Amino acid sequence: MAKRMGVLALAMGVLALAGCGQQARTPTINESMTQVMQPEAQTIWDVTSRAFNDKGDGLDAARISPTDWIRLAKAGRKMRDRAHILAVAATKVEVRRIEDKILGEDAAHGGVRQTWDAASPKQIKAYIDANPAVFAERARVLEQAGADLLKAAHTKDIGTVYRVSSGMDEVCDGCHEKFWGTDEPPPFQAGPEARDKGRWIKAS
Repeated sequence: MAKRMGVLALAMGVLALAGCGQQARTPTINESMTQVMQPEAQTIWDVTSRAFNDKGDGLDAARISPTDWIRLAKAGRKMRDRAHILAVAATKVEVRRIEDKILGEDAAHGGVRQTWDAASPKQIKAYIDANPAVFAERARVLEQAGADLLKAAHTKDIGTVYRVSSGMDEVCDGCHEKFWGTDEPPPFQAGPEARDKGRWIKAS
């Protein structure tokens, strides 16, 4: 309970600073994805990929070192805490700093070949502003996954670690597809092959 209150206090503090004209301290979605979610998800996948059992249908706790258990716990905590902040700030969160470039922005106007259009920062912000409750809901799903992983790392619950690791891609896609327009970065030169994937937003 104390830990939960600590996370809530942190989130409220971040929002308070934003209201006082210190919005630079509020993490953007781009910062959250590039500095927390992506690297920590990769940590989870790196650890668990080395821990598969001989059949390849589950994880073997004996193949996770004490150091890797700590890494999993840290990854879960960081993802949980940042997702919580995003959920609380759903109506105020910014996509990026003005000087930052988001993943897929090169294709936000049809790409080099003017074939497909990824969501621009302005479009992403519009999607979130139109559906802040859904954005918050998806952030809560990620928050819960992080919390489950943190607890599992402390208790050596290999079943939960496997569930979180194997489901992380779907958890991420659940938000990417709704608000980013894609669940993977578009190619810099989108050709006809991209058309078949059906993942990009068509240029209007």
